[in-house]
Amino acid sequence: MPNFINPLGHIPVDTSAFEETVGVKEKIDPELAGVLSDIRRGDLGVPSHVLKASAFQYANVCNEVNKEFMLCKQEENDPRKCLKYNLKVSDCAESFFKKVTDACSDEIVAFATCLERDPRRSFVYCRQEQVKFDRCMFDKLGIDKRYHAVEMDQTVKTDRPKPKNPYKLKNYDHPKPFMPDWHRPVPKLED
Repeated sequence: MPNFINPLGHIPVDTSAFEETVGVKEKIDPELAGVLSDIRRGDLGVPSHVLKASAFQYANVCNEVNKEFMLCKQEENDPRKCLKYNLKVSDCAESFFKKVTDACSDEIVAFATCLERDPRRSFVYCRQEQVKFDRCMFDKLGIDKRYHAVEMDQTVKTDRPKPKNPYKLKNYDHPKPFMPDWHRPVPKLED
């Protein structure tokens, strides 16, 4: 039974040696150290053909978390403010793929292998494997596909306050231009 979740424990960028140097270590506060340890936990290591094969079910399970993260990214324009939502997305994806590999590993491997064989990664030639995978996901986990790619209700439920200036627009208080007021009486000049 193959496990797709980071089988080799690969960490994409290991910065721990840099963080332990004398000049850097004293400038890292405990909050930043916690953030760095969360970032350092690594990626999922799921291949792209497995992501494509399970995309419809993943969208049904982790849609709200993904929308909240994308809203934060759009509004804040600062990745540091969205790290906790990024971790929620990673946790949701990790739990989803662990459930998939535990319950339907043979079906997802067959479906993903079929997608990988096709150079265009098209679902057209893999309908039998797709039906088996969809049936397994629904029967064993109760997860159905998301059929509509675009939702009618795009509102996102979030605990974040609304940003004051999401587009970083600047308020320029220019003085009013001096224009002649033709209706004003002209002062009389004295000789």
